[in-house]
Amino acid sequence: MVRDEAVLAIALGDRPLSPFDPASEDVSPGRRIRVFAALVSKRRAQLAFLGETEGWLSEPQPESTTYGRLLEAVESGKCSLAAYESLSCLPLRVGYVGQLISSIPVDASRSHDPELHFALQDLANEINEDIREALEVLQDPRAHYCGVDEGIEPVTDEHVSLVIWALQRELNRELRSPDGFPSARTALPAAPLSELPWDIQRALVERRRLRFKQWGIGREGWARGEWSLWDIPPDVHYVPRRTQRLAVR
Repeated sequence: MVRDEAVLAIALGDRPLSPFDPASEDVSPGRRIRVFAALVSKRRAQLAFLGETEGWLSEPQPESTTYGRLLEAVESGKCSLAAYESLSCLPLRVGYVGQLISSIPVDASRSHDPELHFALQDLANEINEDIREALEVLQDPRAHYCGVDEGIEPVTDEHVSLVIWALQRELNRELRSPDGFPSARTALPAAPLSELPWDIQRALVERRRLRFKQWGIGREGWARGEWSLWDIPPDVHYVPRRTQRLAVR
């Protein structure tokens, strides 16, 4: 998609409805509205939600509608109740979704792993930034990398090991071709998370738990595989760290 710098310079709250890609370097702030914008796509004179063929809203929206006005309309109930309720219960995982793994399996050869819902790209990017920063310790053991002292449930040693294994699986998956086999075009192996000092591994897992909480996803939602837009705080000044880092290159 061609980047329209004039559009990107407009905050989402004031931006007319247009394609929004949370994976791009769009620096528009707002934790909730960025997720909302990713969920909304334009379908002729109406808006459709998550690819539904029928109109999501109770009536067509004018061309001048902004993401901010639309979000306020949904929050206030001016749109259909179905619109509000649809955003209250969304799937956390997409793709192949099997039974949740509670311990490191003996045979972990499965290639089709579930992914986070596409509208949670900012959350995924924050976790990736945490991983990137943690790996700096492998190059500089003196690098500072702090965990989370309060605001989250404590993590056990077993949970640290499980999450590090799961994160490593995801890093390895990025190197696999669609058929699940290693790609011959891949020259470098995935970064070895297990080689990080234990305190850094623990800090990374604590940060990951904090990131999910920042998007309103706790243990119960994780177990159910559900999340709600309304549990995500507005955080009107929030801009993803990855976006900030790439935007200043």
